[in-house]
Amino acid sequence: MLLVGIHRNIVSRQTLGRVLRPSVLVRMYSIPPDLEKTISARIPGQAKQTNNLSDRLPRSLKLEKEAMPSLLPHPNAPEPSKYPLAKMFAQLKRAKEPELIYESENHRLYFVFCYCFGLVFLIYGINVLSIGHEMAMNIYEENENNLSDLHNNLRLGMHLSIVAAAGILTALCGVAFALAPSRLVRRMWYLPGGDLKEPFVRFTSHPVLPYKPTPVHTMPLSHLRKNKFAKVYTGDGFYGTGDSIFIFWLNQKGSRAPWLIDRKGFFWGDGRVFDLLFSDDTIDYVERSKKIDEMYGDLLRKKREKDAQLKKEHGFGWRTKAASQLMVEDIKKILDADKVPQVSEKGEKVNKKNDK
Repeated sequence: MLLVGIHRNIVSRQTLGRVLRPSVLVRMYSIPPDLEKTISARIPGQAKQTNNLSDRLPRSLKLEKEAMPSLLPHPNAPEPSKYPLAKMFAQLKRAKEPELIYESENHRLYFVFCYCFGLVFLIYGINVLSIGHEMAMNIYEENENNLSDLHNNLRLGMHLSIVAAAGILTALCGVAFALAPSRLVRRMWYLPGGDLKEPFVRFTSHPVLPYKPTPVHTMPLSHLRKNKFAKVYTGDGFYGTGDSIFIFWLNQKGSRAPWLIDRKGFFWGDGRVFDLLFSDDTIDYVERSKKIDEMYGDLLRKKREKDAQLKKEHGFGWRTKAASQLMVEDIKKILDADKVPQVSEKGEKVNKKNDK
């Protein structure tokens, strides 16, 4: 309750991250050790990453609780969307030690969904093999077309090949879903390279099987790249990374399987830093694209407000009614435009009669 009260009373989430250091809280309050441990676990980089089976299963049947963010901002990270990108990137390059630039929320829901989809596809694959094999054998034994033994055997082989390909392909989809959580990035560090050396990145992921050691991957920064048209920074959410697509991926040089990153995690600074680090774009281009996104967001916000006003005015079927109203207004404008030349022609005829 103390943690929730502090979270609601402090306006700035960045200030909350600085205040909720365990050492600071110990000096400010006399708090129990269990609460101090809970607060430490919510600061990025503090909690120990384990690979138990319980880490892959939801704590309760109320899955919406697993989707709620739990990480606090890192005390040493810049406040999101406050500083220019050039200033944040210069601070990151000046780092002398590995800098934590990302940490994900728990991946329990990803494990549940991937395992469920994987199980469904595996069952489908087994059914395809079982039912397809039975149908192929029935067609072979009945031989309603009275084919010769050679042609009948060839048809049986073709049917079994089709069944095997369909069943194996479906089962492989299930295996791919089951292995997908092992491509989720849990933590990522930026390893400064200095003025002459190329910087590296180090990140951890999930092992394929529980109770195995945490895989650690280290590679040059240039070996990880996001899609050319993908954007990490959207302007939505605390770190500006919120989107309807809740993940984005980074392609590793020499590997076909991408690394998946949850948009709801902790980001050093904000999403602009990732747009700059994992692309070949310049700082000016990333900043300019941010301004374009803000303008686009303003247009979308005005459109939503206009739609809400029309819905309030017209009620049920407001889209059709609004379109009909616009159509009637356009027709009136066309009719009014046609009347103007007729009036002028009559005026010219009257003037000619007067002249005669």
